[in-house]
Amino acid sequence: MKNNIFISIPVDYLETEKKLIEKHKFNLELKIFSHHLDSLKLVDFIKFNDFLKNLQLKCTIHAPFIDMSPGSFDDKIREITLKRFLNILDLSAIFKPLNIVFHPGYIDAIQGWFFDMWLERSYNTWKEVINYCKKINQKISIENVFEKNTVVIERLIKKINSNFCGVCFDIGHHNVFGEITVEEWFKKFKNKIFEIHLHDNDGTFDYHLAVGEGNIDFENLLKLVKTYSPDAILTLEAHDKDTMFKTYENLIKILEKI
Repeated sequence: MKNNIFISIPVDYLETEKKLIEKHKFNLELKIFSHHLDSLKLVDFIKFNDFLKNLQLKCTIHAPFIDMSPGSFDDKIREITLKRFLNILDLSAIFKPLNIVFHPGYIDAIQGWFFDMWLERSYNTWKEVINYCKKINQKISIENVFEKNTVVIERLIKKINSNFCGVCFDIGHHNVFGEITVEEWFKKFKNKIFEIHLHDNDGTFDYHLAVGEGNIDFENLLKLVKTYSPDAILTLEAHDKDTMFKTYENLIKILEKI
């Protein structure tokens, strides 16, 4: 599993944190937000990719998620969401990421009242995404955010029905919002879990603490990964450098223990 560790960073950090990346040579998950798609030019992304290639680093991509709503009842919002998602797939031709992570945009307190209608509209968006994925041979995964259990993502994945589409399991989100055991997620999806986001919290808020600073049982989590999803990418989602390095050190200790 050590070879499958990636570090999450905003894509423009490839410019501002060059020396740090060159020194440590971590594989990277590139967070590409909507403002990056608007402010950066094609030549910038090509330059970033050349930098990764020169260091022989692998990458994944995290697609825009703030304000994205693939199942929106407003056709204009779904239209811009799909445009952003397809823009990210365009960039995959440059970066050739091992996986692209998307959020489902589901909030039970809102869409739960008309779930089947939301699911159908969401599927209409993902159908376009998957058709593009098939053309360019690109894997994607849908991440749990506010989901209490596996039902929403399970039904969405089943309706999409493609080997190109799997799950990104975020343990931090699950610790705050989940109402089932972690093992139930792994038993349900097994090798359909393409990626796992690692960060810690105390169960009250999505703090993105360093692994070991909250109450998440990472030893149990990594044992489940080993049993059910051994090929899953492990992505460290820290919001600052100190937290990232602490997370990496603590994660390695747990991996060595198990």
